[in-house]
Amino acid sequence: MKAPDRRLPDAPRSHCEFKVFGGLGCRRDGSEVDLGPVRQRIILAKLLAAGGDAVSLDAIVDGLWDERPPASAVNQIHRHVGHIRRIFDPDLDVRETGRYLLPAGTGYRLTLATEDSDLAMYRELVRRAREALAGGDAVAGVRAYLTALELGRSPAFTDLPHSALSSPDFVAVERERVAVALAAGEAAIAHGMAGDALTPLLSVAAAAPLDEALQACLIRAYVATGHRAEGVQVFERTRHQLAEELGVDPGPELREAYRELLSGASTPQGEPRPLDVPRPAQLPPPVAGFVRRDDVARALDDQLSDAFSDAAVVITALGGMGGIGKTALAVHWAHQIANRFPDGQLFLNLRGLDPDGRVMSAQDALATLLASLGEPAVSSSQEDVDAQAARYRSRLSGRRVLILLDDARDSEQVRPLLPASPGCLVIVTSRTRLTSLVTREGARHLQVDRLTEAESRQLLINRLGSRRATVDQDALDKVIALCAGLPLALAIVAARVALNPALPLGSVVSDVSAPSARLDALSSVDSSDDVRSVFSWSYRALDPSTARVFRALAAHPGPGISLESAASVAGVGRMRARELLTELVTANLLDESQPGRYVLHDLLRAYAGELLDEDRERPECERRLIVHYLHSARAAYARHHRQPVGTVDEPPPDVTPESFDTVPQAAAWYARERTALWATIDLALAHDQPRDAAAMAVAASAPGSRSIPTGRTRTLLAILDLVSALPEPRVEAELLRTVGEAFAPLPAADEYLRRALAIFDDAGELAGQADVLRNLAALSSARGEFDAANLYGERSVSLARQTGRQELLAVSLLTLTSARLGADRFEAGTRLAEEGLAIAACSTSWASPPGANCAARWPAARRPTASPPAAA
Repeated sequence: MKAPDRRLPDAPRSHCEFKVFGGLGCRRDGSEVDLGPVRQRIILAKLLAAGGDAVSLDAIVDGLWDERPPASAVNQIHRHVGHIRRIFDPDLDVRETGRYLLPAGTGYRLTLATEDSDLAMYRELVRRAREALAGGDAVAGVRAYLTALELGRSPAFTDLPHSALSSPDFVAVERERVAVALAAGEAAIAHGMAGDALTPLLSVAAAAPLDEALQACLIRAYVATGHRAEGVQVFERTRHQLAEELGVDPGPELREAYRELLSGASTPQGEPRPLDVPRPAQLPPPVAGFVRRDDVARALDDQLSDAFSDAAVVITALGGMGGIGKTALAVHWAHQIANRFPDGQLFLNLRGLDPDGRVMSAQDALATLLASLGEPAVSSSQEDVDAQAARYRSRLSGRRVLILLDDARDSEQVRPLLPASPGCLVIVTSRTRLTSLVTREGARHLQVDRLTEAESRQLLINRLGSRRATVDQDALDKVIALCAGLPLALAIVAARVALNPALPLGSVVSDVSAPSARLDALSSVDSSDDVRSVFSWSYRALDPSTARVFRALAAHPGPGISLESAASVAGVGRMRARELLTELVTANLLDESQPGRYVLHDLLRAYAGELLDEDRERPECERRLIVHYLHSARAAYARHHRQPVGTVDEPPPDVTPESFDTVPQAAAWYARERTALWATIDLALAHDQPRDAAAMAVAASAPGSRSIPTGRTRTLLAILDLVSALPEPRVEAELLRTVGEAFAPLPAADEYLRRALAIFDDAGELAGQADVLRNLAALSSARGEFDAANLYGERSVSLARQTGRQELLAVSLLTLTSARLGADRFEAGTRLAEEGLAIAACSTSWASPPGANCAARWPAARRPTASPPAAA
């Protein structure tokens, strides 16, 4: 066994912490670090396994390549070593050695503090255990051993390729782990502490099923704790595996442990279980082409350790929309950890959203599970669900079983199927959020989200092969966009292409511009593997009110959906909308991205849109949507102290526009709703409502809206053509001013602004004239035409004073100040700036109503006595 690192006290401390048990990992300053490609990880693993000793270049070469390493092998190793050094110190120069990975002979060695590596800490604990036992302190010695066992409960470097793990240094680490577990178990049994050692001992023994000494130690621990039946299972399982894999019978040590077990008296726990207790192994085969999701995998692994503690049974609930890959993920993870549950694995499809409505009852589920555990059948008339559940829990008592319950309808369906024995792990998948299971049973909920673009690409490559999947990169990108991160959709595309060698990947996305065509491209003859059908199972489980809201959301252009806009498009009140949206979130048909903000998956939107069109509800939903954004945009525009265009009717009771108390609230709304607002403007044009489209377009140009989006000038011109035919001169003028702002600083802007000015002038609209003149002044300043800018600015300020609207006067003063300063008239500009500042200072966030007289609150020294003369 390697001695732990003994760094000198004055040696610099590493900022990195390395984990090897359960998989290689690193945290630098508390954050996870990417350890790079697999060969770089193997080099780092070898250095960590060496525990501070030197690792030669030859040993590294042998670990990275088979018998024929490339000519560049040494150069590659040097390059990887440089990258590893910069894991410790990202700012390290390329030619610097650093303080941790040092040259040693013909190779390298790693210098780390003991506490910076779980393997080094493990070895230090073992050293302390041996010292304590040798010194006669049995309790301290066993405790140190048990702490080491807990730290090394999982095998080391499990995420490295299998070929790499056969390297002698990695094999030595695993042998070391088995030897420590054996020593710890024997010490615990000898000093009356077998009960404390049983659980961690079981974890290590599960990974070494053919190590007779360790299995014999486990049997003796079971005998010492009164679990004779479990000891019998260990012997029978080991005897069977020895015969199957090695063709030998148990050796003397294992036979002696079994003889002691059989000759012992009855345990305090009562009669032992029958010797023929079955060991179920019911997990379905892993899904082909599976893509590991690192974020979910890490969260699952973090929960696994609790299943080996003395705490209550661990329940992991995987939730997500249909087709998102919950079952594939659960089965894949279950296979990875199955060897840690020596008493078997149970699998049961609860058919929670079965298309035929054949949801499995609790009685049927329990009867199936009991039969899998070897329990005799009992007539349902003689035994109710509670009695069945009691027999089920008794059968699992003291056993370590992995239980995978797939497609649960709700918490009530799952609850009778939960064991009570610590050490069991239950994995539940469901399309609904099992809130009650989280609240009452302490289940850990993990939401399975869509695949990333990189993960989607990898899934297609796994299914089709790299050459066929990547031969047309453009088609591959389009397929990934079409499937929107849904594993089921990607699998359907891959299957269609794989079954027809002549079918190019691009044919799948040749014509999917319409939403319905998008789902057609993802259809299948098997309803269980058809995106539209899988969605329908969740949809049919909704009550009519919730289903109606789900359909209505398809009319919303997205990408984010606010609570108020959802209430409007569905035609329900705000409070009722929250209740129904929560039900959709619970059913995993909608995501709540943040409180009061919702996101509908692209393919679910297409499916909801089909339903909406079938029920002919779309026109009414879109009408409410237009009214919602019209009134909400006008409210945001008014909060910026801008006069909304024209007049509109009060919103009907089934529409819930948004309101704003402050300018920042209105500005935040513009930022969130910009895309949806402009999409609704397009919708108003499609519904032949140019006046509403114009009003929204003008409101969309408020200061807080961050100007007109790129490419939207054509929309403005289309609205302008329609509005110019209406008897609405003020609406036309406001739109002309908005178009002028959009075209600035191009010459075309002048034409639109002057046309707007003429209309406002004819109508005697002083505020409108002041606004347009301010735009002209700003346009002239941007071009460096400061004489014209000053003339426009002076006229704007003069008209703004006449309106009595302080906020309009302030922005006009600001524009004129800029023109004065541009013309090097600093004193005049300073006076104007002080006046504008005084107006702004008299009110917080422009809270004063339009026309309020702030002059009474100005400092006397700054109060202007008259308008600046034209020649000033």
